[in-house]
Amino acid sequence: MKNKYVVPSLALICAVVATPQGRPVDWPSIGGDARRTGWERSDIRITKDNIKDFQLVLKRKLDGPQAGPHALTPPVVIGLLISYKGFKELGFVAGNSGDLWSIDVDTNKLFWNRRFPMAKADGVCAGMATAPSLVPPAVFGGRRPAVPGAPAIQATRPLPPRLGGGGFGGPRPIYFVAADGKLQQVNTSDGSDRFPALDFLPAGARPDGLLMTDNTVYAVTSNDCGGAHNALWALDLVPEEPKPVHFMIPGGKSGAPKFAVGNNGAIYLQTTEALHILSGKDLQVKGQFAPNGKAAVAATTPTVFEYQGRDLIASAGKDGRLYLHDSQALESPISLTAPLTAGGRVGDGLATWEDASGVRWVAAPVWGAVNAELKAMANGPAPNGAIVAFRIEEQNGKPTLVPAWVSRDLKSPVAPVVTSGGVFALSTTGRATLFALEAGSGKEIWSSGNQVSAPGSLTGLTLANGRVFFTTTDNTLYGFGIFLEI
Repeated sequence: MKNKYVVPSLALICAVVATPQGRPVDWPSIGGDARRTGWERSDIRITKDNIKDFQLVLKRKLDGPQAGPHALTPPVVIGLLISYKGFKELGFVAGNSGDLWSIDVDTNKLFWNRRFPMAKADGVCAGMATAPSLVPPAVFGGRRPAVPGAPAIQATRPLPPRLGGGGFGGPRPIYFVAADGKLQQVNTSDGSDRFPALDFLPAGARPDGLLMTDNTVYAVTSNDCGGAHNALWALDLVPEEPKPVHFMIPGGKSGAPKFAVGNNGAIYLQTTEALHILSGKDLQVKGQFAPNGKAAVAATTPTVFEYQGRDLIASAGKDGRLYLHDSQALESPISLTAPLTAGGRVGDGLATWEDASGVRWVAAPVWGAVNAELKAMANGPAPNGAIVAFRIEEQNGKPTLVPAWVSRDLKSPVAPVVTSGGVFALSTTGRATLFALEAGSGKEIWSSGNQVSAPGSLTGLTLANGRVFFTTTDNTLYGFGIFLEI
């Protein structure tokens, strides 16, 4: 597959509510949440015992986009919306045609479709935007849920209606960036404008990684599209007249920057030159990790997780290694691995999860032959690529990335997603194949076989309410999982 970046011209996020155990869950962003963990810890419809019973539950062709590996985003999902048509679980997909689709993922029916104007662009900017992204819990009663180990934060002034949500299952706006650079606020029930659009990015900019956390929307821009240089942008939605701020990324225009948000609200921004730590909302620099030469960081999305009361950040280097950083001392890594591949690279995005015994794991997609010197348990030859998993263990008083397992052979895999003891991985080249792997060993549990007829998109995976979703280069949305009777 050619790595042709023809990606959707929209990015979207949707206000969600906190969902206790047993209720339908939302898929908040690319990577599943603001930490980019790829982990859904409360999907009770998937168990270790029923993963082997996965089947094709949704297939829908979407007309309009220019076909390619970034033509469609995977859906962001609202687990429960009480709409004028009753109770709905909706998936929202964006296309490089300017289309935004709302799909009832229970019935595989189109709920609504809206097309927004496209920016005139060519070259690397033509038809480009980002995968969709949902927000973490919305604010209710003037407070937001506390992150682990931190007290709830009291709002200093009443919140505007756009941040109030609609209560559990109620109507909420979905946010996204269209070609004019404005943050659109659309009614999830019917696609109409719920609130006026807000100034956010330069017109024609290429947004990426859009998400919202702590009432603030974030996105990065790259490639000088629309005159917007490589930068991280933030828009605090609490003020009556929100004003965007940005952090201009030093080092030129090469490579699309990536970022994740820590439990403490700090932003971890990865560029081709450094891993930066920035304060939330105002984007002030608090530190950076800037290695030299081949050890320079790669422009892949980092992941953040809490470990013994502090945030740790896992990132990838151009040398093919994974780096583990302590948020309290970012200047040097506390652990680094052997190169994961010789002659290949680490794909975009990592995943992290905690198993039932409390062990923390980190997994990376590898493009190219896996390095035999990793000394991890193999699940067969992996000449084209694989998912490589590491355990976090204490060694010499420091958390350390310890090689655990290498999956079966996969071709150009995207970042995996994880729930209920299962790791889901998509092999994208050729006929796309979705695999379910045992999280502790990497052993194959299930695969979609030859049910997909086109290569997989490189825009990622979505996991919500018993199903895993992805799109393909021929503009088709697929869902595999546990069949639910309607």
